[in-house]
Amino acid sequence: MKIIGIACSGLERSVSLKMIQAFLKGAAEAGCETELFVINQDLLGCTGCKGCKNKDSFCVRQDVLTQYFAKLPEADAVILGFGIYMGYPQGEAWTFMNRHYCLHKGFVGGACKIAPGKKLYCMVAQGAPDNPEYQAHCDALLKPFDGWGFDRQPVLVASGATAQEKIQEAYELGQKVCG
Repeated sequence: MKIIGIACSGLERSVSLKMIQAFLKGAAEAGCETELFVINQDLLGCTGCKGCKNKDSFCVRQDVLTQYFAKLPEADAVILGFGIYMGYPQGEAWTFMNRHYCLHKGFVGGACKIAPGKKLYCMVAQGAPDNPEYQAHCDALLKPFDGWGFDRQPVLVASGATAQEKIQEAYELGQKVCG
């Protein structure tokens, strides 16, 4: 099984990054092939250039997601991690999602360039111990992945008080997924 991790925060103290790393460590120890991509300031947004529609390729922008898109067709699962800021997924997560526009053959509503059924796991970190508003915004971010054929799994959410517990839970989930 091949698993790609995407961390929308590369900060050393990032709980979502630590959760992804723990998941991937557990998965690798259980025999999965894993790779981590950390989104940084070099992330480019979708410009709507439609270059991806004129070629039999993915996004034509060259940045931190270039290698991710090259490996996505062969991946069995994607682990996406991001923080919640003021009730909303951080900006890099939205840009990451928008860049998947390139998966449509033709335009929105067309067939997808990758096979359906890839598992999508999300590792979310927020400072608020109980912020019910984040859920609707998180769902809005993840909903387009349904149309691209991803199989969304339950979201693992860590708050400041539960961070260490959730990092351990992510590790165990990675082991279980590949076990």
